[in-house]
Amino acid sequence: MIRFFSLFVLMSLFGCSKSTTTLPEPYCKLDKVLPFDPQGWYGNKKPMKQLICENDVKVVIEVGSWLGASTRHIAKYVPKDGKVYAVDHWLGSVEHQGGDKLASLYDQFLSNVIHKKLTHKIIPIRMASVEAEKVLSNVVPDLIYIDASHETEAVYQDLAIWYPHVKGHGILCGDDWPWPSVQVAVERFAAENQLTIESEGAFWRLKEAR
Repeated sequence: MIRFFSLFVLMSLFGCSKSTTTLPEPYCKLDKVLPFDPQGWYGNKKPMKQLICENDVKVVIEVGSWLGASTRHIAKYVPKDGKVYAVDHWLGSVEHQGGDKLASLYDQFLSNVIHKKLTHKIIPIRMASVEAEKVLSNVVPDLIYIDASHETEAVYQDLAIWYPHVKGHGILCGDDWPWPSVQVAVERFAAENQLTIESEGAFWRLKEAR
């Protein structure tokens, strides 16, 4: 049975204060809604739409969200009662350090979701991947999408901690296949777990033997 992570628990974690807005937590804590910013690196619209629609995907965990281009696209295709848990510390990866967006990254993500009226579907989890996995231990996702760090060991760690959430029933896939560091991690994990790899452009998916 699919179980959604309790919004009550999330509120206790993040401490949503009283607000005159009707937006759910944590969007109600945003002091100012920023202008929409579409910036992002998301080229997997076709395979992700296909996976979501053909497999009746309702619950998604996305590891690495940046400003939410992929998050919003995923949320668009899950059903009205579906949920997308967006896991990110919103501090930027190694290659982003020094960028001018970092100071307002999280606020911009929240603002972008508000602009697209997807606050009822997208639940931000502002934590590092390994911490978020523990917080979401009771969530049973249909699909996990990995798009965080490009460093080999970090990618491998994400695969190792999140794969058990979909093993035997769900979909594990991700972005950035052209990066050699990502390929090394995915190939190593696949070999260790008797999984096959499907890739197309930047998109990759791990499949269990039937």
